[in-house]
Amino acid sequence: MPSQRGFTLVELLIVVVILGLLASVALPKLQDVSTEAEKAAAEGVFAAAQSATTTNFAAVRAGRTGANPVTNGLTLLSAMESTPHGWSGAGNSLTFTGNSGMIYTISIIRNESDTSKAMLTKSW
Repeated sequence: MPSQRGFTLVELLIVVVILGLLASVALPKLQDVSTEAEKAAAEGVFAAAQSATTTNFAAVRAGRTGANPVTNGLTLLSAMESTPHGWSGAGNSLTFTGNSGMIYTISIIRNESDTSKAMLTKSW
């Protein structure tokens, strides 16, 4: 009778257990990286919003057609070159809910006036 080659059930179970342990160690690290990426993207949107308030302030002072003072979330979004993916404007803020459930908020704490640009703050 020829000998059969292959893995025993115990060997296969050991491999499955080892793979399960590796996955349990790697998954939390992957979730941390995802959250950090969301935070970095939100920081980029905040920087773009600050830049937009400066550019918009200059455009309004120069009398550029279509430029409106930044006084709420919608006027802030319109001052930005493009709407950041997933962000929405309501009231005096822009908000984004990340995949992790974390809410990122950029708020206007001082409206644009004749003498100063809008002032923003972030919350995350």
